[in-house]
Amino acid sequence: MKFLNALPFLILLPDLGSAAKCGQWFTSDCICDTDIRYCAEGENGASDNILDQHPLWNHIQGFYKFEAYNFAFGLNLGTNTFATDNPYIGYLNHTIIGSRDYQHRYDILPPLDPAKCAPVFNPFINNLPDFVCGETGVLYFFEGFALSTNERDGSLTTTPNLVLTQGSDKDSYLIGEEDNADYKLVPVDENTLQGSVDSDVFLVTESFVFTNEARTEAGSMQDVYAKAGDQSILVQSTRLKLTKIDEESFITGLAADLEANNITASTMPDAVPMERSCLNKDCPTEEDFCQLDPKCTVSKYLEPDATVKAGPIVGIVSAVFAVLLAVLYLVHRRAMEKQKERLKNMFAKHVVQSLKIGIGASGDFFSMEALQAEFKHIDVGEEGGDGVISKAELRVFMTSGKMGKVTDSDFDTLFGIIDADGSGEVDFIEFATFMGEIKDNIKAFGDDEDLVRSFKSSFVENKEPETVEDVENKQPEIKDDTEAFEDDNKIHDLS
Repeated sequence: MKFLNALPFLILLPDLGSAAKCGQWFTSDCICDTDIRYCAEGENGASDNILDQHPLWNHIQGFYKFEAYNFAFGLNLGTNTFATDNPYIGYLNHTIIGSRDYQHRYDILPPLDPAKCAPVFNPFINNLPDFVCGETGVLYFFEGFALSTNERDGSLTTTPNLVLTQGSDKDSYLIGEEDNADYKLVPVDENTLQGSVDSDVFLVTESFVFTNEARTEAGSMQDVYAKAGDQSILVQSTRLKLTKIDEESFITGLAADLEANNITASTMPDAVPMERSCLNKDCPTEEDFCQLDPKCTVSKYLEPDATVKAGPIVGIVSAVFAVLLAVLYLVHRRAMEKQKERLKNMFAKHVVQSLKIGIGASGDFFSMEALQAEFKHIDVGEEGGDGVISKAELRVFMTSGKMGKVTDSDFDTLFGIIDADGSGEVDFIEFATFMGEIKDNIKAFGDDEDLVRSFKSSFVENKEPETVEDVENKQPEIKDDTEAFEDDNKIHDLS
């Protein structure tokens, strides 16, 4: 029905045909509200930028000079040789940009004491064409690139392609990509960093700790273990004592120490200090970074489609049905009232026609005596004068004259309106009460000259009312037909 188009409250129903968005009043809470791993960057304080995730990274980035002690126990397992290069110096540049961490370390080994220039097993030094033991120093440089993680807890990770050593051509000095390495750098607090590399062949542990309140001094330790079956054997341990310096001291100090230690030209990088993203001739590519960079990969923590809460939906549906039922009730009530008014008018017209209202009717037409006379005028059936109007007697009255036919449905409804107690008969009290209800209708039709004129012939003839038998003989002609009342009595569109 058209009236349903007028129910704007229906638009309050949520769209359940598509994936629901979390955090709405009718859906489940967003996981992001309590777990930033599930948030889009920038939402609820979530960030893939390293400096936003833990305060240690703000303290740790910068430039350092260090003293280092390296204890090598032999990479060839079982030799258990002890070698010391004590001490040597170096520089560290630690830079953080967005989700990426860049570390460049320069280890400067001074020339050996000529007395210690016995042949040593060191493939790297042995292959240097310009190395002269006791005269030239050696530069080792190491580069590590790490990335923030989807955990967004300040921890970093990396891959073998991002851990480079001098001339390594994108391959780790100790660990290759085929070794299934798992890298972790995890802040413990604002002063301490722990790291590890666990692979099929090596286990590396390292730590970095600020040792003063100003965070300008720090200590670092790295241990390398070779895996042999279910055992791990310590093969190298390095200790660093670091001092934080400014960029100018880093640049000038590094250049001066390289020159002072007569570093071999073959171990020098293209430019010192560095003038590009790495010291090696083959730097990591964007593809290498995007293997893990959360800014260019899809997180494993995705907000799932929300579920719809039962309570609000039940409330909405209940409210909608309550309103809908109320509307339907009001529409039905309005229809009944309109039908009742229409039937009142129909009966009033019969009264005007049959009882000659408007043709010299006395002013006391609605007096008790007049109503009794009118009641008797209708109570003329086989049991006429019995003090009640039967359904058949009322039908005789309603089908007499020129008013046309009355549908069974309209007649049954009209009789039910007059027969207030539902007894199946209309007594005088019920008749008088109904006549009082249609008093204004009767007066309106009685004052309508055109209507009265149309009934003139009926008034002049002054025929006696038809009997029940007359009506029953005409019953085949009385069919449900509203055409005669199309103008005045047709069922209105309720929508």
